[in-house]
Amino acid sequence: MKQDVFSKNTYYEGLLQNLYAGSSGCFVFFMKIFYQYNQIAVFSQENIEVFDKMIQSELDNCKILSQMIVEMGGDNKFFSSSKKFLSGANVEYCKNIGQIFMSDIETLELHVIEVKNLISKIENFKIREKLKTILKNKQENLILLRKNFFKNNLI
Repeated sequence: MKQDVFSKNTYYEGLLQNLYAGSSGCFVFFMKIFYQYNQIAVFSQENIEVFDKMIQSELDNCKILSQMIVEMGGDNKFFSSSKKFLSGANVEYCKNIGQIFMSDIETLELHVIEVKNLISKIENFKIREKLKTILKNKQENLILLRKNFFKNNLI
């Protein structure tokens, strides 16, 4: 028998759905870095480990968000709270390694701000704790990207 972890709250569910599968959410970022990973595997092998770690971290973030949405009674389909479906058109495709790093740093900076904002809007302790895990993952990825961006003299 399924045990309710989170009570039904359509407001919270919408906030989480946008972070999960909105046009600039975690799943879009996952698709973007998966694309980049495959480009880097061919053209910049020395950076493959960075993107491998980020893929796993973002996949974990997507799993956390998806699980919370389902546990709240929502649907973890790939669409925003306004039911706008994701597509490959939401992904920013770039191949220049410097542009990849800069774009990903910018995306993660925005995600950190967004997750902090969500944490401030949500009163449910369990949801806040899971969002703090996502925040930590995103901050670690941001540090990893910045460190490797400067290490590779991509500025």
